[in-house]
Amino acid sequence: MKKSLIVLSMLGSCSYAAQAQTNVTVYGLLDSGVTYVNKIAAPTAANARGTGSRFSVDSGDLQQSRFGFKGTEDLGGGMKALFNLEGGFAVDTGASGQGGLTFGRTSIVGLSGNFGTVQLGRRKDFIDEVATYYSSVYDFGVFINGVHDNNLDRVGGNRANNQIRYDTPLMKGLVLNATYGFGETAGSTSTGQSIGLGANYSNGPFGIGIGYWQSKLGTMTGGVNTSSDQGATLGAGCTPSYGHPGDTCIKTWMLGSSYKTGPWRFFGAWSKVLQPLATYGGSDAPLASKFAGAAGLAPFTAGGSNNNSTNVFDLGVNYAVSDTLRLVASVLQSRYSFVGTGTKGRLNQVNLGIDYAFSKRTDLYSYVANLRASDMYNPGITGGAPGADNAQTAFTVGLRHKF
Repeated sequence: MKKSLIVLSMLGSCSYAAQAQTNVTVYGLLDSGVTYVNKIAAPTAANARGTGSRFSVDSGDLQQSRFGFKGTEDLGGGMKALFNLEGGFAVDTGASGQGGLTFGRTSIVGLSGNFGTVQLGRRKDFIDEVATYYSSVYDFGVFINGVHDNNLDRVGGNRANNQIRYDTPLMKGLVLNATYGFGETAGSTSTGQSIGLGANYSNGPFGIGIGYWQSKLGTMTGGVNTSSDQGATLGAGCTPSYGHPGDTCIKTWMLGSSYKTGPWRFFGAWSKVLQPLATYGGSDAPLASKFAGAAGLAPFTAGGSNNNSTNVFDLGVNYAVSDTLRLVASVLQSRYSFVGTGTKGRLNQVNLGIDYAFSKRTDLYSYVANLRASDMYNPGITGGAPGADNAQTAFTVGLRHKF
């Protein structure tokens, strides 16, 4: 009897030791709100250029709703195994995000230690970190995607499949990154290939980061672009009809910085997008903004098929009124050049917001944004573009809960 108790005690100790070395977390976030947009294209037989207002219950205006599992295992000698599985969904409908992929947001396994961190699988690239630290996406979520070249500059967090990513250990505030996405095309290393580089330095109240990303065309299989870069398929310049497999279709740079003093935090970011394969697909129209949305003029859009160069300037400020109340504001401008026309497009957006934390896990937010277009088609803030109109205003009140 005593021997049995001793064995059971030893087994219990081993089980406890194993559990102590492994850490698994189930987590999630739900974000939903009520949104009003004053002008969205609503053409009719009597008025092809008509617009209408829209009320909606949206999911993920600030952050996309998600659920996930992550964990680490202590392997000894300072080395750990790690994994992260994360899927997205819409609170308003229950639909899954990222094209119906179960773990479309993140699916990685890796090792970390004194050498840094190596991850394999599907995830965002380093530009997402730069954008989160230093752009308006942290405060205004998807409301800024339109002015950020319809997310071609990756501020909203695009992902790459078949990815191997390396981050150095923290070196006196500095982290370096290199990422490679395999195209996995037999006989052609460059087809569908993606490459990323980045660095971030933080020292107390000051931070600065830079990121670069480029992707090449894949092939089309069953209507799906096999490029490792799933974000690249958002751009018309990244579809095979505008080039050949292996051609570079997107080049993106982002540089950002922030500084915190007392209750104030100031931040700014600049991003540049090049679409080397951009082509001209419509008639030359110097007054594109006046006739935006009409036949043949859709190419004058952010992320459009003939948008070959974009620069985005993003400046903002946060003010902590108290531990629970925060005021936010930002101003953005994006400048476009187009193939096939001398017209230079421009978008200007102003954002104002407020965030109130009920607790560390639950907060209420509200913000208003106005986006104006000049000499190009207005891509819209959320819910759709304003069609022939060059301006759109959106307002939302949302609730976010983390678990």
